Amino acid sequence: MSKSRGILVTIVVLSLLGLVAALEVKRQAVSAQLQEMTGHLQEMKFDDSTKNQETADLILKEIRNLIDIPEDVNPTVATIVDVEILKKKNPFYAKASNGDHLIVTPTRAILYSSVTKRIIDVVPVQLESVAGEGSGEGSAGE
Repeated sequence: MSKSRGILVTIVVLSLLGLVAALEVKRQAVSAQLQEMTGHLQEMKFDDSTKNQETADLILKEIRNLIDIPEDVNPTVATIVDVEILKKKNPFYAKASNGDHLIVTPTRAILYSSVTKRIIDVVPVQLESVAGEGSGEGSAGE
């Protein structure tokens, strides 16, 4: 009985070692896939930010042909993705559509359609200064 017990223990130990080895191989394969996916995601983020900057540059070039924006001004360009929410919050977006662009300079906000190549609306804006600066006058929204 002691001999069969020793054989049984040996088989169990060898089986456990085989299981541990198989799990380690599987873990390494999953780890390699995770690293590969992380690399792809980082590439996509870089490509996306590059594409976003290219789109913004193209929109600025188009809009500068329609309205005077000094070259030394670097406006913020945003693409409208959910116009219905914006329409509820501000009537400025009443004529906007998803895919239109909002260009914000220090003095005005411009709503632009790259599909029709037309300016939809322009409103003056006053960007709030950093606390402690300025004369204490409020922005246009007050």
